[in-house]
Amino acid sequence: MQRVSTGVSKLDKMLGGGFIQGRTYLITGETGAGKTILALQFLRDGLLRNEPCVYVSLDERVGNVLTGAETLGWNFWPYVKSGLFYPFEIRLEAAEVRKYGKESKAFIEAIRKVTRGGPISRIVLDPVSALAMGAKEEFYVREYLREVITYLEEVCNATTLLITDIPTGSAGLSRFGYEEFLASGVIVMGITRLDGRLVRTLYVRKMRWSQMDPTIYTFDIQSDFGIVIKQPLDALIGKSTKSKIKADEDEEE
Repeated sequence: MQRVSTGVSKLDKMLGGGFIQGRTYLITGETGAGKTILALQFLRDGLLRNEPCVYVSLDERVGNVLTGAETLGWNFWPYVKSGLFYPFEIRLEAAEVRKYGKESKAFIEAIRKVTRGGPISRIVLDPVSALAMGAKEEFYVREYLREVITYLEEVCNATTLLITDIPTGSAGLSRFGYEEFLASGVIVMGITRLDGRLVRTLYVRKMRWSQMDPTIYTFDIQSDFGIVIKQPLDALIGKSTKSKIKADEDEEE
C-alpha cells in the first residue's frame, strides 16, 4: 500500500509510514489544539510534491485561514494562482441534509465544479462537524458523510482529512459520535495543564491496516516548521515530578 506523508516526519513514523493513499482520516480535538495547522501542513507537503490539493472550509472564511497560515511562514497563494491548490468555502444547511439525505450531491458537485473535474490528490474538510450541525435525523447525516467519503476515495482516489471539534473535557472522539467509524484512522489532538502551563498533545487512536505507535506525545507549533512533535507526555510528567520533589527537598534543607 502506497503511503502519503502527513507533513510531520515523526507522525509518519507513528502511523507506520504515513497515511495510506486514498483513505480518509479523522483529526479530532478541542478548540485551539492545532487541528487546522496539521491539516494545512498535510496540504503544504502535497503542494511541495506538485500534487493537486483541495481545502474546503465549512466554517471560517477561507481567506482568513490562508492569511493566518502566513504567520507560520506558509504562503499558499502562489499555488492558488498556479491552479494546483483549490481552497473554497461551502455552507450546507442542516435542513438540506435532512431533506435530501443520501441523494444529495451538492457537496460533491461543488468539489467537481471548483476543480473542473481534474485529479485531486489530497483533500481537507474543515471542520466536518459544521456540515450538518443541528440535524435531528442523524441517519441522514451519517449516510451523507458516508456518500461523500466513498466518492472521494473511490472516484478521486484522494487522501482525505476530516477535521472535527469536540467539547473541552469530552470523552468522545467526534462531534456526532460516528465520524471515527467512517474513517480509516483517528489522530487525537489535545491540550493538558501541567505545572500551571498548557501543553499540546497528540496521539494516534486508530490506524486501520497498519501498525501504529499509540504513545501520547507533546508538540510545539513553530514558525516555518508548523507542528513539531517532542517527547512523550509521560516523560514530561516524570521530569516535572522529579523537579517538584527536588524543589521540596531544597526547601526542607
